[in-house]
Amino acid sequence: MTRKLWAVAWFTALEALGRPATLLLTLAAAAGTLALPLFQFQRFSEDGRLARDCGLATALLFGALLAVGGAGRLRGALTDGTSAIALSKPLPRGLWLCGHALGSALALGVFLLTQGAAAILAEAYSPRYHAGARYADVRAILLALGVLAAALLLAALNNRFRDARFPLSATLLMPLGLWALALALPAPHWGSLTALAAAAMLLAQLLALAVALAVVCAPGLVAGLALTALAAAMVWLGASAYLPLDALSRGGAVPAADLLLLAPQALFATGFFLWCGVRLLAAKECV
Repeated sequence: MTRKLWAVAWFTALEALGRPATLLLTLAAAAGTLALPLFQFQRFSEDGRLARDCGLATALLFGALLAVGGAGRLRGALTDGTSAIALSKPLPRGLWLCGHALGSALALGVFLLTQGAAAILAEAYSPRYHAGARYADVRAILLALGVLAAALLLAALNNRFRDARFPLSATLLMPLGLWALALALPAPHWGSLTALAAAAMLLAQLLALAVALAVVCAPGLVAGLALTALAAAMVWLGASAYLPLDALSRGGAVPAADLLLLAPQALFATGFFLWCGVRLLAAKECV
């Protein structure tokens, strides 16, 4: 069962990462975050806060779009007959749906890793204020943007000479290049990753909800309902619950205790939504 689950998840993840939309969203989020220090004209009590907070907020917003897109692919598989081919083999319906959700989560994880590195770099390269003057590390920003361009170039060469999928290669190369730069920083602020972990928990719940809705709803309706539920959750729980930016002030991090408090709720909600999706899929097949 584990091998079958991983096979479905791996195929789904490669399909998701190979989509041009995934590449465009990842590239836009990373490039926009890295370029923000060049246009940063305000200071919110500490250097680099604007770039870091915008980078993490972008990770949540664009991650929500990718999560909804993953559910849309599942809906497409249900309507074009792909699921019928897969389920005609000795593959349980619940395992197929959970494997699809896991694969979409893996693709989402690659995006979050890319955006996490971009947020760390943008904070490090942001304008520093000394004696009334401010300056950004323009050369380092251009180097980071050049890494993104180099990833696109290598992906194009890989496509040209090895016939590899360009979006897939580029989406996988971008986080590798950005993390190489982040690890080379003299004193990176790793606390951003703790806030990213909290956002990832919310996105996991959103993905599971969207997957369950995709069993019975059209893609447009899935997107509308899922994003509405996300907005309602952010208002009801408070945006700071899953996007705890204040905890990062002045080199801080989200306490591990806070993440451990969020984890059971996220795990229960994700499992519940997936269970609902499995039940809806079983009922749909019985009709």
